[in-house]
Amino acid sequence: MSRMLITRNTRNLLFLSSLLLVASCAANQKSGVETNANDNTLSATPPFEIREPDRYRATRIITTTNAAGETAVMKNSIARDGELRRDETETTGQRVVYLTLPEGRFILLPDEKLLAQVDETQPPDNDDTFETSPDGLLHSETITPRFQKLGNETIGGKNLQKYRVVVNNPAGENVSVGETLLWFDEQLRMPVKTESRSPDGTRTTTELSNVVLEVDKTLFQLPKDYQKIEFQKLRERLNAANHNQESGHRSAAPNQLPDSP
Repeated sequence: MSRMLITRNTRNLLFLSSLLLVASCAANQKSGVETNANDNTLSATPPFEIREPDRYRATRIITTTNAAGETAVMKNSIARDGELRRDETETTGQRVVYLTLPEGRFILLPDEKLLAQVDETQPPDNDDTFETSPDGLLHSETITPRFQKLGNETIGGKNLQKYRVVVNNPAGENVSVGETLLWFDEQLRMPVKTESRSPDGTRTTTELSNVVLEVDKTLFQLPKDYQKIEFQKLRERLNAANHNQESGHRSAAPNQLPDSP
């Protein structure tokens, strides 16, 4: 059940991030369009511009609660140094590190000291990649984001700008992403908290904390003592671990809601 919640949340997070990126790019490409910073009406133009720091590290915590009150929490350690990226998380009791390097993308399993280079020619495990990518969103006729500025709010001693993001289709019906509240750090130029509610009652909160505008370059180095294996073999190991974790949850808690297909 926890994996189902995390998977659904990951898709929502990718969707929101891509949506904000597309909206910001579209706003920058428009000419002669101005947004009143004090206007709290719904607007197709985002009243902020996202500009991710070139170098930083932070902790991202994603909490998902379904309509039955079951909660799953995923904690990521993320880092960026220019084009180099690192995302480390723990799922199904196993640490997984994703690295984006000039020579390609890699997945590392620190507990087993294994690594594999991602085979870009292999299809993903699901069909959600295009739907949640910026290119997919740009070619979608049903996605219409609207932004509303709600005012200032202090969280953790920081003064943040609060916004409401609504995604509708042309008929005015909410799509699956539903409504999201977003807290934007104008100094960092990034959202540091979002709260989303889906039509099925699922609530998702993402929080960015411990942000430091410096990074250790060793975080982006491939360990020399790791064994390199084929990408397909590593993916099979991860899928097997996920399957075992799901089986354990069903055996230990038979009254839990079944995983969605």
